[in-house]
Amino acid sequence: MISLVSLPSDYPDHPSTNQKLSPPSKSSFKVPGKGIHTLMGKSAKQVSTMLGKPERVDPTKFGYRWFIYGRESENYLQVGIDVKTDRVTTIYALGKQLKLNPFVIGEASQKIYEKVPIEGDLSFNYNGTKINFELNEEDMMIRPLMKFGKDWAQLNFDHVSDRLIGVRYMTTDVLAAQHPYSMTYQGQLPKTANLNDKEWIAVNQAEDQEIFDISNVMRLRFNQPILKWNEQAHQAAYQHSKEMQTRNYFSHDSKWSGDLKARLDRRKIYFQTAGENIAARYSDAAAVSLGWLNSIDHRKNLLNDAFTELGVGSYKNYYTQDFVTPLNP
Repeated sequence: MISLVSLPSDYPDHPSTNQKLSPPSKSSFKVPGKGIHTLMGKSAKQVSTMLGKPERVDPTKFGYRWFIYGRESENYLQVGIDVKTDRVTTIYALGKQLKLNPFVIGEASQKIYEKVPIEGDLSFNYNGTKINFELNEEDMMIRPLMKFGKDWAQLNFDHVSDRLIGVRYMTTDVLAAQHPYSMTYQGQLPKTANLNDKEWIAVNQAEDQEIFDISNVMRLRFNQPILKWNEQAHQAAYQHSKEMQTRNYFSHDSKWSGDLKARLDRRKIYFQTAGENIAARYSDAAAVSLGWLNSIDHRKNLLNDAFTELGVGSYKNYYTQDFVTPLNP
């Protein structure tokens, strides 16, 4: 069996909610004195002293490098260290064992909305540029944004369970650079990095590993077995992402390289079952993984207990996951 599903350009439609929320005002909300967020602004040396040596250090296209901790566990954490200042400018906290005061991974969205100020329109100034984000209904359900002291917190929700899946913290600089929502602005946005081919390869290889790690943490969260890395599936996924980007199309089926079965056959991957997720134009591995989790068909692949191995292939801002269960030798 081959499961072929495609990712729409935006988040999928979700049931509307008519919750009557009474969140606290901005002025009444106080950032807690303890929690993972207190790493913001710390030096790389301080982070290593507090958390230990990272399991991996990954480059990004946003001017920071990720320190990766807690792979294949509910302590999974990515700490973003600015390459110029050597200080923490962003955090991606996914593991439910992490202390995220006032948030709790797995907490119902209703409870969170009652204790923190969440708004659909947010404005701020960045180096003289006025930026206004307009969050739509899907944004508010899946990834609402809030001011968190002098920084920002993006809450990542699983819309199926309606519970918190993770939290992203970021400085205004990082938020302006990624601008992950529909927006209007007056002035100039931060310039995007102009990566050379070698730098893109390094960033994409890092994103492959991050998507793999995040996928396994999500499987742990929903009591599914961890997947093994499949190098040949990775190569098939990478070639598909590259072809979609260079030939400017978005589909599981290609008039040049065929469907998923043809691509896996070409890599001599003989399987009992296989499936594929694709995506494009997301900011990074964490963002695309959240998108897949919140798309019903992609979620089925991501959390399918029939799959045993996974290969991930990224090319610039195109992403492919190829799930397989190989035939027994």
